[in-house]
Amino acid sequence: MTMASSPPSAVHPTLAILLVVGIFTFLGAVFAVTGRRPAKPTTWLGIGTLKWLSALGLVVLAAVLVTGLNAAHPLMDKNYAAVFVTTSGWLLVTKLTITCLILAIALRIHVVSLPTIANNRESATIATRNLRRWVVVEGILTLPLLWAGHMVANEHPPNHAVIYTWPYPFRFSIMNTWGMAMLDAVIGVWVAITLLIIAGAITLRALMKGGRSSWRFGLPAVLVVLALAVGAYALSIKAYPETYRDTPVPFKSESVAHAMTLFAENCVPCHGHQAKGDGILAKTLPKKPIDLLTEPHATMHTPGDFFHWLTNGVPGTGMPAWGEKFSDKERWDLVNLIHAINRGYQARIMNTRILPNQPFLAPPGFSYTTHDGTTGRLKDFRGEKAVLLVLFSWPDSRERLDQLRLAYPALRDHKAEVLAVPLSELTSQQIADIGKNLPFPLVEKEAAEIARTYSLFRRTISHPDLMGPGTVPKHMEFLFDRFGYLRARWIPESDAADWNDIKFVTQQVDQLNQEQEIMPPPPDYVQESGHDMHMMGGMKM
Repeated sequence: MTMASSPPSAVHPTLAILLVVGIFTFLGAVFAVTGRRPAKPTTWLGIGTLKWLSALGLVVLAAVLVTGLNAAHPLMDKNYAAVFVTTSGWLLVTKLTITCLILAIALRIHVVSLPTIANNRESATIATRNLRRWVVVEGILTLPLLWAGHMVANEHPPNHAVIYTWPYPFRFSIMNTWGMAMLDAVIGVWVAITLLIIAGAITLRALMKGGRSSWRFGLPAVLVVLALAVGAYALSIKAYPETYRDTPVPFKSESVAHAMTLFAENCVPCHGHQAKGDGILAKTLPKKPIDLLTEPHATMHTPGDFFHWLTNGVPGTGMPAWGEKFSDKERWDLVNLIHAINRGYQARIMNTRILPNQPFLAPPGFSYTTHDGTTGRLKDFRGEKAVLLVLFSWPDSRERLDQLRLAYPALRDHKAEVLAVPLSELTSQQIADIGKNLPFPLVEKEAAEIARTYSLFRRTISHPDLMGPGTVPKHMEFLFDRFGYLRARWIPESDAADWNDIKFVTQQVDQLNQEQEIMPPPPDYVQESGHDMHMMGGMKM
């Protein structure tokens, strides 16, 4: 798909054509006015006409800039990094730069050149020559602008770009700098803002009282460039070749459960059982391991950042390189685990009642095979039904399963499906005995992976379960909306008995069914925080 085939703004191309026509019209008008004797403009087409054309041109230029940015935004679709590593991205940057240069020249002509010619007869000759020179430069700049516009329309847009290798040692991140209230970032941003204010004040004073052209535009231009440099540095963080690399491993229970095994066998001594950075060796390391559970590192760093650290280690911290021991897939599995751990902790605010119109947590997906051989995926119910995922123990959950068995027709009538998953391994005979009485699917083959993964979502505000290896409740139920988001949870050991009342459960399902699509369904892969991380995205804390 090229940019030309995507739905562009209908206004922007029209304004761009009008701009090109206007620039060359103004160019012709300037030379017609000045003629061979610049100091004596012709009477039939005077400076007043040039001022009118200049003002109109500024309006069109501003409109072109605004509509161009508006048309370019969907071509990036939050994949802003691709702008600086793709042909189409650099063409967009070229268009923006040239448009800004033309705007700067147009402002100089309107604010400096034309008033000087009209009001200062002594400087009119020099000003007129400068005017002719600047309009010629404008006309010349129009040519690469047209070329860039033509080329960018036939290139694949940046939002489809795959960044396998990031070529720069830094990237920009407001979340990890200003958002974290880092002192150097806050100071840098305020310094940049101050420089911009000073630049604006100098320009305004010069326009009101007059002054040398260099003071009108030269010094403010230098201050603006300096402000942009200071601000960019303040908002930049370290990046790696893998920073924007997409994970090839889906965010599913199979991946997370496999990573949990790898973590238990290799990472617990330093990171601790629950990845809080409190392992028995943590105090012996040069730097204490970060808390991957309660701190938002999964949202602060890209999946590619974690993949880089897992592959190459982190110098000065004691974190070793696992690139030779773990395969690429295993390292991506561990990245998925990091996200699952963090999202599971964010789920502690969840309870038995949904938060209306606030989908905020994208859960791991899973595939399953039932006791009768039927296969399916969690995402198969998207757009159709809510899903009640029941993680049960046997025989402790016998009474609840009987209750759900009797209530299943009512749940089906309310467009809800039930999936039962044993928390511990059952014998084939137990599976057969349980399954023959259940009207809803009983997951068998992938049950262990699903149970292990969703045990990460067991924490509540009243029972955060942060010490030691943690304790998995004997029974948990999770309610997903039809768009794929985890919306409510019931743990009988710590929550009220709300879901013992099936009418209460159907009320929650009915509320979900009344909601329209608020956010796109969760992606199949974890993504960079500015891109994805739907968790907390719609929450009002």
